[in-house]
Amino acid sequence: MTGYSSQEAIGWSSSLLHGQDTDADIVRTSEAQLQNGRLQEYVLRHYRKDGSSYRCAITTAPLVELDGTSEYLISMHRTMPERSSRAANNDPQKTSVPLTIPMPLIEYPDGDLPTHLPSHPELDALMVLWREVRSSGDFTLDVMTRWATHLSIAVVLPDGRFQFRLFGSELSNIYGRDLTGCFLDELAPLDLWAVVIEHYRDVVRTGEPLFALISVSNGRWYNEVSRLFLPLSGNDEVNFVMGADYKRDLR
Repeated sequence: MTGYSSQEAIGWSSSLLHGQDTDADIVRTSEAQLQNGRLQEYVLRHYRKDGSSYRCAITTAPLVELDGTSEYLISMHRTMPERSSRAANNDPQKTSVPLTIPMPLIEYPDGDLPTHLPSHPELDALMVLWREVRSSGDFTLDVMTRWATHLSIAVVLPDGRFQFRLFGSELSNIYGRDLTGCFLDELAPLDLWAVVIEHYRDVVRTGEPLFALISVSNGRWYNEVSRLFLPLSGNDEVNFVMGADYKRDLR
């Protein structure tokens, strides 16, 4: 997105991406609000290494330690289209995103469908890591490399909606497309995603992990995705929900 390698960027402040058209007032306001432990969402003009600019939607939240202090923060960046004369919210072409999950289904002609398995080894390992990180407060995205392609992060918006801000490449294969930037309540089929949204709400309400299955069958065809939801908290509230999805190999 930026043209900088990690080696070039680590050690610099976020001002590395700022330029002449970056709104300094937004930056100052965001930094002040973060010091008060508040989640921030805003759009800035950022600049790549080659000098070209782009609009960037930024969601930032403090990672609160067990004693209530906050030394680190987590920040999600995604590119935004340049503004046009047509407001996105009034776009008559906006429709629900068609989705079939999970794919492909596996045929069981005799109707003897497999029973749900209780978990997945990778999800078990991720749960162990999450509990260790929560107790130590030592959270970095580097420790998530093993699961990175299977991870999604949804931001909890002030109005109670959820929006994907990160969607791993393997998830795009499972779900048929990259859902980065999509609101969960705009996805189809609506009845299936309504159940998924309730899972997200449970995590926000309880502040605890949730293991869930998404299964599709019609008596002859079957497949399932095992999913672990993990809360990421700031200021005593769940600001993000991290999900890890693994499609079953049932053959």
